[in-house]
Parts: sequence; C-alpha cells; structure tokens
Amino acid sequence: MKEYRNPLRRSIFLGCGLFIVLLCLTLGILGFIIYYRGMIDKYHAYIGDALNLTLTEIDGEDLKACLESGEKSEKFRQTQDFLNRVKDNYAFEFIYVIKPLNLNETDNVMNIMAGVTKAELEEYGENATVELGSLTGDSYSAEVARYYLDQMDSREHISFFRNRTDDFGYMYTGLVSVPDASGNSAAILAADLNMDEIMQMLFNYILILVAEMTILSVVFLSGIYQWMNRRIIRPMTRLERAANGFVKRSHGQEDPEALVLENPDIHTGDELESLSDTIVTMSRDMTDFMKNLLKASLEKERLGAELSVATEIQDNMLPNTFPAFPGRKEFDIYAYVTPSKEVAGDFYDFFLVDDDHLALVVADVSDKGIPAGLMMVVAKTIIKNQALAGKPPAEIMRETNRQLYENNGGDMFVKAWFGILELSSGVFRSVNAGHVSPAYRPAHGSFAVLREKKNVALALMPDTRYEENAIAMRPGDNLFVYTDGVTEATDATDAYFGEGRMLEALNEDASGRPIQLVRVVRKRVGGYVKDTPQDDDMTMLSLAYFGPHGAETRLS
Repeated sequence: MKEYRNPLRRSIFLGCGLFIVLLCLTLGILGFIIYYRGMIDKYHAYIGDALNLTLTEIDGEDLKACLESGEKSEKFRQTQDFLNRVKDNYAFEFIYVIKPLNLNETDNVMNIMAGVTKAELEEYGENATVELGSLTGDSYSAEVARYYLDQMDSREHISFFRNRTDDFGYMYTGLVSVPDASGNSAAILAADLNMDEIMQMLFNYILILVAEMTILSVVFLSGIYQWMNRRIIRPMTRLERAANGFVKRSHGQEDPEALVLENPDIHTGDELESLSDTIVTMSRDMTDFMKNLLKASLEKERLGAELSVATEIQDNMLPNTFPAFPGRKEFDIYAYVTPSKEVAGDFYDFFLVDDDHLALVVADVSDKGIPAGLMMVVAKTIIKNQALAGKPPAEIMRETNRQLYENNGGDMFVKAWFGILELSSGVFRSVNAGHVSPAYRPAHGSFAVLREKKNVALALMPDTRYEENAIAMRPGDNLFVYTDGVTEATDATDAYFGEGRMLEALNEDASGRPIQLVRVVRKRVGGYVKDTPQDDDMTMLSLAYFGPHGAETRLS
C-alpha cells in the first residue's frame, strides 16, 4: 500500500489544533478589546467627572489677572485648596492648571497651580506646590505641548491623550479649557491618571487567556481525535485498503469476473457506511460494465469495418479521376469533398448527358453520417437517371423532389444545385433548390456570387415546381459551385470564413484552372480554421469553359 506523506490522522490533528487555536485567539482578542475599551470608558468617565467638578470652582478671569500681576488672589487660593481636596479624594497622579505657550522643546508650558495631597504637603512643605507663572523647563516635550495648545485653540469640552515618560510611566491625561469672561481659553485644567495598573491587569488577562487556550486545546484535541479515529479514520483506512486491493487486481485484468472488491465491512450508520456500500455496488456495476464494454468493443470494431467499407463505397461513387474527360477540349472540371464524419452528406457529380451536354450537381443533405450518406446515394442516383433520360433541369429536380419526398422517412431534406451546359453554345441552364449560389467569373473579370432564383430544397414539400436560371458562358469563363460548409467554416472564436474571404481566395488565381481554384480555397479555409474541428462537410466544384474551339481558347 502506498505510504502518504500527509496521512489522514495527522491532517485531522493539525486541522483541529489550528481551528481551536484560531478560535481561542479570536475570542481572546475580542474579549481583550471589549475589556480594554470598557476600562478606557471607565477612566474617561472618572477623569471627566473630576474635571467638570473642578472646573466649576475655577474663575478664568481671575486666573488671567493673577498671571498678569504675579500675585495670588483670594479666589486663586480657594481654587488651590479645592484642587488639593480633589487630589486627596481622587486617584490622580497629578491635577493641575497650566497655560501652554509654544512648541519649543523647553519652557513651552507655564505653571499656574497644581493639587497636592496632605501627605505631600507634610513631606515636602511649600516645595510640593508649583510657583505661579514659572516655566516647566524640559518637563513637557513639543509633542505633548501640542495637545495642550490644540485644546486652547479648539476649546472642546474634554479631550484625552496617552503619553509614556521615563519619569512618570504610562499616563492617561484629560484636558479641559478654562474659559475667561469672553469665552476664550484662559488656561488648561488637566488630570493625569497612572495607567500602569491597567497595563498590569491587561497582562494578567493575557496570561489567563493563554492558560485557558492551552487547557482547552488539549481537552478538545484529545476528545475530537478519539471520536474521529473511531468514526472516520479507522473506517476510511479499511475502505482505502479494499479500494487499493481492487485497483491492484484490476491492472492489466482482461477477465471482468476477476474485478471483485473486498467488502470493507463498515457499520458506522452514517455517510461512511453509505459510501462503503456505494463503492461495493460500484465495483459490481463496473464488472457488469466491463462485460458490456467488451461486447461493445467487438461491436464497434465491426461497425468500424462497415464504416470503412461505406466510406470506400461512397468515394467510389463520386467521380474522382482527373482529368475527368481528357479527350474533351471544350471544358475542364475539378471537384473535391471533405467529409466531417466517415460518411459525408455532401456530394457532387458531373457527367455527359450526350456529346453536347454536360450535367453538374452539388448537393448537401441536411443530416450527417450514415443516414445522410444513404440519402445522398438515393438523391444522386435519381438525379443522374432523370438527366440521362434527356429531361430539362426543372423537370429533373421536380421528379427528384417527388421521389425523395415519398420515401423520406427520416424527415431529411437536400439542398441541391443542378445545371446542364450546352457545350456548343455555352448556354447553361440550372436550378437552385435551397442551395448557396455559385460564384461566377467572366473571362478577364473577377469572381462574384451569381444572382439567381432560388427554389425550395428537395424532399420538403410534394408537387413543388422549380424555376430555371440561365447564363450564357463565353470562352474563358469560370463557375465555382460549393456547399455552405465552405463559407460557414469557423475559427476558434466561432467566426465564419464567409463569402468575402472565399471570393478573395478565388480572385487570387488568374489562371482559371479549376484544380488551382479549388486548392487555393482549400488552403485559405485551412489557414483560417487552423485546429478548429470541422463541423460540416465541405464540397467544391470548379468548371472552366473554353467554347467549342477549346483547343484555341483554352487557358494555360
């Protein structure tokens, strides 16, 4: 048995492990985000309440006057006492009033007042308070000073920012503008909350999350592996062994009776049991199929041989020896058919009715293959028999239509073009029964499609009357009759070769030799369709008329 690099057990184990890790990570990250945002919202409310409360005790106009005079007013001292009480009762690292000045690296903020606790006053005395109007030196970076300046300019109610320093650690700061009497910002009231405790709580949360993920992964993987091993892996292994044994026995096996699948005996009561039963049934059906295929192969060989014979018979029925009339100088003729299947539905024929009349026929049966080939034989035979009886083209086609319609059990029809050329005068009478119109070139001119009367195709309607077309051919004229398989040949994009390309190919050769005209069109069609499969039969017949004195006017 073949050993695989990635057995099912390993794949299931790794897949389940990856799933539980991703699940735990997703839930953990979502929990972390919710917890973190909850903490931030809590501190927003905590800082905001303190700032709003403190702001009610600050007189912005009095602060401006104190800054201008450098003296602390009674109101100033009352505000300082209130800040001290706030600092005593709230867990702020700092609560203070400042005035931002610029974005320099030093002396960018002016101190106004700061809250101090009783413990700080007892320990540091007056050094615990800030001096009114003093500059902060390098305590604030230009980046932090920008937050305060932006608050002065925007005068929003409360804004927040985070900042980490070597001296104070991770701080979360709330800012609010202190308005003067005109509503402009006179100073900034700020409160700093130490976030180290929050970060420690988040770190502890992550440790708990990792521990939970580890425990959950071990429990889940162990349980799911045991369950899948019993319900999936073991039954699949038995099924694999049975299938491999069947494949080994089938290699080079010519006896269908030897194609037997050993029953893997799976009773899981689910889709695996159904799959096992299906494969066992399939192996039995395959044995029966092999038996039938063996019979069909023998039958196909017999049909192939019969098709080969039919193709040969059809080829022999069409005139394919050229030059066809080496003793006649009045005309030259060449024809070619390319079937899309073994037996063609297209056919052509040409023969002398008498010494002065040449009959031509090109036809296309609506179907393909053997049915079309049989219809072709019947139509060709009737047309030739009627022509040799000396009847005109219209009568020949009328009688052919009648006989084909009476015996048309397959609902097929025949698109045909038939004509008789009087060699001595060049008068050409023809009947078009639903066929594409031929191309005609006068001597020293260019090929163009004939404008002619068209009639109903053969075998479609009973008692149909057919009208003739007549042209007077002159020495050097050419006639090119073809089936729609030529113009409707398609390339890889299903685009037709078309009438225009056919006329262009015919006009490439000025010699007027029928064999050359057919070859040029065949080459041009082949270059157009390339490797696209042929969908329809293609038939071409080319006639060059040299007149009764053909030896003198015959084209070289």
